[in-house]
Amino acid sequence: MTDKEFNIFSKEQNFIGNDFFDESFKFWFKDNEHIRTPFPENIQKKLKEKTFRIFMEWVYELTDKEKSDLENEEIAETFEMILFNQAMEMVEDNEQRITISYPFLPRPGDDVDDKEKGPSVVIAREMSVKEDEKKYLKLILENKTKSRWETEFELPA
Repeated sequence: MTDKEFNIFSKEQNFIGNDFFDESFKFWFKDNEHIRTPFPENIQKKLKEKTFRIFMEWVYELTDKEKSDLENEEIAETFEMILFNQAMEMVEDNEQRITISYPFLPRPGDDVDDKEKGPSVVIAREMSVKEDEKKYLKLILENKTKSRWETEFELPA
């Protein structure tokens, strides 16, 4: 689809409203009460443009029957899949990749209150794949006495 065709289609289509995009990008690009944005600010403008383009090209390819059969949840999941996939292609830093892949997990600088080690701060993270072919995340933390300690857990598939 040419840029001209894309611009005409995106303005004239009535399957997805602008409020969907406004609310979706606002949700993922701004910190909320329990969710922090996993996307670095320096990629957000380009990420928004690329995600909008790819998502609207997906909509363009849908038949009327497919559109009528789609549930809102499926539409939102497709949008988020495109958003997260595009973000992964745009970042080069491993730490950013971990955050995008697992946006709800602790990040460097986060406070953790451990029963045995006490209040601590995450200072680094490392992702690995073990012999069992499962992914694990190791957190390296430092407590108030400046003692460093580690914990590791299996990541969701």
